[in-house]
Amino acid sequence: MSTNSKTCAQKKPSVYIKTFGCQMNVRDSEALSGLLQDLGFRMQDSADGADVILFNTCSVRQHAEDKVWSELGRLKTIKGAPPSFANAKLSRGDDYPQQKIIGVIGCMAQNYKDEIFRRAPYVDLVVGPNDLLSLPVFIKQIIKERSQTLAVGTMEREQDFYVSDFRESKDHAYVVISEGCSNFCSYCIVPYVRGRLHSRDIQGILDEIKKTVDSGIKKITLLGQNVNSYKFADINFVRLLEIINSIEGLEEFSFLTSHPKDTSEGLFCAMRDLEKCKKILHLPIQSGSDRILELMNRGYSQGHYRNLADKYRKIVNGKLSTDIIVGFPTETDEDFKETLDLLKDIEFDSAYIFKYSTRPHTKAEGLPDDVAKQEKERRHKILLDLQKEISRRKRCKKE
Repeated sequence: MSTNSKTCAQKKPSVYIKTFGCQMNVRDSEALSGLLQDLGFRMQDSADGADVILFNTCSVRQHAEDKVWSELGRLKTIKGAPPSFANAKLSRGDDYPQQKIIGVIGCMAQNYKDEIFRRAPYVDLVVGPNDLLSLPVFIKQIIKERSQTLAVGTMEREQDFYVSDFRESKDHAYVVISEGCSNFCSYCIVPYVRGRLHSRDIQGILDEIKKTVDSGIKKITLLGQNVNSYKFADINFVRLLEIINSIEGLEEFSFLTSHPKDTSEGLFCAMRDLEKCKKILHLPIQSGSDRILELMNRGYSQGHYRNLADKYRKIVNGKLSTDIIVGFPTETDEDFKETLDLLKDIEFDSAYIFKYSTRPHTKAEGLPDDVAKQEKERRHKILLDLQKEISRRKRCKKE
């Protein structure tokens, strides 16, 4: 065997993961990277040189999906044989793929299922967010059988998914405490692609945090679609924070995302009193109109939210950020003005402002998307400009 052949045979197949969407997806990609590396795959920085290409996708907004379809279209031209690994073997003896393996994983996989194969027939693998633990097995199966694989049936994730010690960052780590959501906000696809709320076993959470701290990472962020709905046995979210605060070696923790209907003065007192808890709260309001909030099935009024914001600042005196959707079905000029007024009054430290887009399966899909695109863009710009000015004033005060 020539020197070049030996070098080729010793090289292990490479995988590239491109992540779209939220921090939950970032953590999923990280955990998946660890699983794949444990099986002999090498991580790659780009799709061009990779043998397995995975898009970890988001379905929360149409814009996020459009980006995935666009990126996926570009892969058609690089589907051919891997550049230099035709004779390579997986570390456990499997035959090496003769073509690049392309996979769509995460929320779009759960949302579109086999429609992805119809729209992009060169895709080999479609795996939902709760089936990712089995993805290495599916890849081996594709290599062996040269067949497409669809796995989107599981609606609750196995906790073994988080066993890998691999972390992208050496300074900070995400730790998932709950998955899915049972709120069924009328615009939101999360319950349909991630499943209903499921709180992780507290021991699994604590073990993961302790391992992370022992590895040298002293700062963590707790993740969940609705973290303050956490409940395992008799442990609620506030009690979980108290236990985490006592972990030796941990220096700082934060959490996101919280839901106003599950947010209480007790949480604010805990944030104030727990010295390791970062004094920052992301609390999506979505709209300042009670009528729109009811249509959204948010479970609170703008008055209740204002009261929460006031208590938070008095008790915690921390930073407050939010999410807002403009152009929700039937949103009138008056509804928008109420949102504008709320933004002026509360003066968030930051706000993430989005234009409404219809999501399949949701209750709002049955409502008329009757706010014109130009009007959505106008309202979006007004709120963005206002928030920029608020943020500028806050920075100047500190200086």
